[in-house]
Amino acid sequence: MRTTLFFAGGSDPQRAHGLNRLGWIREVGLGSASTPAEADYFGVLTSSPEESLEHARKSIAAPQSGRSLYSAVNGRHTPGHSRSAVTHFDFPSGANWSDQRLIDEAQSKFHGDVKWRETSWPSSPNNAPPTFLFQLATLLKQRARHAVGRYVYDEQEYLLELDGARPGGNSEGLLAVRGRIRNQGTGNQTAFRVWIEDSSDSVVPVRIEYQARSFLRLTFEALSA
Repeated sequence: MRTTLFFAGGSDPQRAHGLNRLGWIREVGLGSASTPAEADYFGVLTSSPEESLEHARKSIAAPQSGRSLYSAVNGRHTPGHSRSAVTHFDFPSGANWSDQRLIDEAQSKFHGDVKWRETSWPSSPNNAPPTFLFQLATLLKQRARHAVGRYVYDEQEYLLELDGARPGGNSEGLLAVRGRIRNQGTGNQTAFRVWIEDSSDSVVPVRIEYQARSFLRLTFEALSA
């Protein structure tokens, strides 16, 4: 069985001080949807170099050029093994997440001279190491008060924890889930929250809050197709 998971999000420059930022990731798994035997992922996002509130203010105040810097990642997981690479490129700033030219440009960068890295994972000898979207979807489907899993991204292992609210407690008919991601190598943690439909088996978020930086909290609202 072949399963594809896809997520994309971006800012509205008119509501984000003129900043146009986006992220796009696709994962394809072969085999069981919860524990694929093989998995591939590809993603591209706007590089955001701001590391402080003052740096962010300068970025907003500075004249916007016609091009932006993007980062792209490409990876493949097989039983007990992972391989991935990251590359960077510039592209016109007006692109949005659905711009096929942006995706094609990002994919083309992996046809050249990029540095591929490989890792062995003895803890997953018979299955591909979990990927982010597949692991998140698996834990959300459990509708548990507390769920824990792990995933591998860019040759690093992460611990993913979810704490779900009690069903029926939201007037909008949504179930709020608090999440934490911990980089097992560095110890860095990232907090987020997602809201999913309480009365449905769907794990597609209606709303996401993400603490991107200590000074920056992002809120994503789902748009109808």
